[in-house]
Amino acid sequence: MKKILRYTLLYIGFGCAGWLCASCSDFFETDSDAVLKTDGQRYEDETAARAGLFGLLQGLQAVGDNYVIMGELRGDLMDVTENSSQELHDICEFNVDEENSYLKEREYYALINNCNYYIHRLDTTITRREADKNYPVKVLRPYMAQAKTLRAWCYLQLCLDYGRVKYADDAFLDVSRPVEMRTLDLDGLLPVLIQDLENVLPWMVSDDTPTSNGWVMGNADPGFAGSVRYENYTANQLMLPVRFVLGELYMWNRDFLKAAQTYYDLIYWNRLTTSSYANSYNESTLLPAGMNWPTQFSGFVYSDILTAIPFTDEYAGNSSGLSKMFNSSYVLAPSQTLIDLFNGQAYTINTKPVSGDLRGEYGTYVREMETVNGSETERPYVDKYNYMEANDNAYVVLCRTALVYLRYAEAVNRLGKPKLAFYGVLKYGLNKDTYEIYNDLLKDELTGEPWIDFGLTYSGNVGFFSGNYGLHGRGCGQQNLQLDPTYVIEECATAEDTLRFVEDELLAEYALETALEGNRFHDLMRIARYRNDPSYLADKVADKFTGSGREAIRAKLKNPQNWYLPTTVKLDEK
Repeated sequence: MKKILRYTLLYIGFGCAGWLCASCSDFFETDSDAVLKTDGQRYEDETAARAGLFGLLQGLQAVGDNYVIMGELRGDLMDVTENSSQELHDICEFNVDEENSYLKEREYYALINNCNYYIHRLDTTITRREADKNYPVKVLRPYMAQAKTLRAWCYLQLCLDYGRVKYADDAFLDVSRPVEMRTLDLDGLLPVLIQDLENVLPWMVSDDTPTSNGWVMGNADPGFAGSVRYENYTANQLMLPVRFVLGELYMWNRDFLKAAQTYYDLIYWNRLTTSSYANSYNESTLLPAGMNWPTQFSGFVYSDILTAIPFTDEYAGNSSGLSKMFNSSYVLAPSQTLIDLFNGQAYTINTKPVSGDLRGEYGTYVREMETVNGSETERPYVDKYNYMEANDNAYVVLCRTALVYLRYAEAVNRLGKPKLAFYGVLKYGLNKDTYEIYNDLLKDELTGEPWIDFGLTYSGNVGFFSGNYGLHGRGCGQQNLQLDPTYVIEECATAEDTLRFVEDELLAEYALETALEGNRFHDLMRIARYRNDPSYLADKVADKFTGSGREAIRAKLKNPQNWYLPTTVKLDEK
């Protein structure tokens, strides 16, 4: 990340200007000092474009911790402790006011403003004739796609957290030129962002792309091969895949067919598999044996971690406080709901019952006995972020392979393929062997769509997708789960009941696999939106509270207006 920061200083003079405003309402006033001060620079070659893009990505460091705290503390899997500040209690209890220091609305809008500047100053007509091509290539188009993807992701986070956004696709540059803005809620925002990303998706990688320039088909990384590194970071791991963000937009828009195809394309072109990361029980002793699951975080390779926000302690404002909050300060902890979910997972191994998903105490949290107020007390600590380090720097993960497969399963389940979602993604793994061995089980759902081909019809995919394993087996051992006769779809009265059963299993797997990574509250929001049932979210979140607090939270969250954070932006104005 040090080199990213250096590029920012050299090439992207507007990088921090947008963060100087005192409040978000000031940010949208044309007489504010918060507008960008520029010298009219343009990005007309790859050196400048690359440096500018890395400058944009640095802006993610300002919102990384917030993404985790707001995404998890408002959900059911993270809780406050006796050490927590009133501000953290307010987030947990949905009592946040405009003065809460954990709000990062201003930082999101500043990053969007910088994206707008970059987008309007990037010359996508620049061409270069490559030695291995007999026609010119527009080399800066993928940089545009990346900038628009980052902007779309920021707008989506803002809208999900605050309910509405002030949408602009031009930058605030000086006080003499007002910028046209629209106030959009989620239903108004989604078509705008979807159209924008659909238009630039072909620009990421195409037949025009010169192979000598290091492109890999489908990579989220403009201009770099996966082997290119910056300060020991693989460049493409710092960028959001266009298809991932587009898939997210489709899911919120309930366009499950396009979502399934988009996630499949991301999986296919990047050759992503649910590798055999598993914490396993010994088949004979039924005791915990191999503990391989956390190595996907410490390994930090693109095939597992597609996008992360790395931090550094060497520069003010670019470090993460999460590790301290989880450990030495102990102001955030795994909720009892999460611990109960891990402990409540039941397996049958060699006809013997076993309880407990091993991803819990061997990778997500640890229990420690401590003396509190003179008595011995067992405390649960978040452990996952102790593994989430690369090059001695902490990181927050935004996209990883397991999450992509779970999103794919969520989409295909909503398309009427619950067996593919459950048996394919969760239990056996999506590969040709699964399709053939369990054909009688799956055949009514294997109806030839291109987005279900994991080696079924194209022989070139057979060997690669043979590395796909069921995600739920990561908590007990892959083979143990495949032989478990009790992990099945329950008999349901209607197809809708089956869909909801599998969807509930997927939501549990989101927790078991991706707990505390920042996704949870939005996951609950999305399912409540599908079902048009605010009580779905209300019940889930309320369950982590006790006594009268439980009913108070449930009643509050049955009103979706109470899901959102307070905004300081004047949203009722054009």
